[in-house]
Amino acid sequence: MKKGPFVVAAEVEGEYRTPPRVSKLLLSPKSVGTKAVSMGLNVTEVGSMIPDHVHEDSEEVMFIISGRAKLVIEGEGEWEVGPETAIYSPIGKKHRLENIGDEPLKLVWVYSPPLPQHCK
Repeated sequence: MKKGPFVVAAEVEGEYRTPPRVSKLLLSPKSVGTKAVSMGLNVTEVGSMIPDHVHEDSEEVMFIISGRAKLVIEGEGEWEVGPETAIYSPIGKKHRLENIGDEPLKLVWVYSPPLPQHCK
């Protein structure tokens, strides 16, 4: 059967991380042959976070599906954000998302260009 230009998230094994969260790489050069973008799904447990991190060579955008978070971007500010919120994190800016709600924080993330580990 020919592989399609899509991925079903439920069929992708997640990468479990600490603090407690799961990240799934969905669309990437290695999964569907993208050239300039990678996309995935993150589910962060109640009381957990996506800790401070920086992307030196990629822009990141996120879209919150469910849950509430405190977004912190170094030098930019802090905000409480919730469902149906799109977020932009510039290249080279340290950022984090803390789950401040009472349900898992579920979001889609996109990097352009893809992170190096998304290409192998």
